[in-house]
Amino acid sequence: MTPAVCPEDAKLIRESMQKVMVGTGEENLQHGRDFYKYFFTNFPDLRVYFKGAEKYTAEDVQKSERFEKQGQRILLAVHILANTYENIEVFKGYIRETINRHRQYKMDPALWIAFFTVWTGYLKSKMSLDEKTEKAWFKMGDIFNAEAQRHLKASGLPSTEGQAA
Repeated sequence: MTPAVCPEDAKLIRESMQKVMVGTGEENLQHGRDFYKYFFTNFPDLRVYFKGAEKYTAEDVQKSERFEKQGQRILLAVHILANTYENIEVFKGYIRETINRHRQYKMDPALWIAFFTVWTGYLKSKMSLDEKTEKAWFKMGDIFNAEAQRHLKASGLPSTEGQAA
C-alpha cells in the first residue's frame, strides 16, 4: 500500500524545482548541463551507463550537445514527478513508464533510490535546500523506489523488492 503524500511535502518539492526550470533559454539549458556535470564529477562510477561518455569530465559535459539534450530530459522528468506527486496513480504510472524506458540499460535496481541522493546533492549545489525540503525529496524517493522495484519484479527484471535493506 502506498503511503499518503503529504501536501506540504509536495509543495516544498515543487517550490525547489522553480530554481531549475526546464526550457530553451541558456539559463535553463545550463541547469540540465549542470546536473550532469555534478553527476559525472561526484558519481564517476555511474558514467558506465552513458555509452561513449564513460570518461567524460564536467568540461566535456559542458561542451556536449548530447548532455544539453539529456539535461533537459532529466529536468523534465523530475518536473513531471514533482508535479504529479499528489496524484499518486499518475505518479506511479510515470514511474512505471520511466522503468520501461530504461530497461535497455540493464541498470542496477538499487540506482532508482540512489537517484534521489544524487538529485538532492545537485539541488544543494544550486541553492540552499533546507532539511524539511530534503526530507520531502527522500520521502518521494521512497515511494518512487517502492513502485520502481514492484514494477521491475512484476516485469521479470532484477529488483531489490523483498531483499533486506
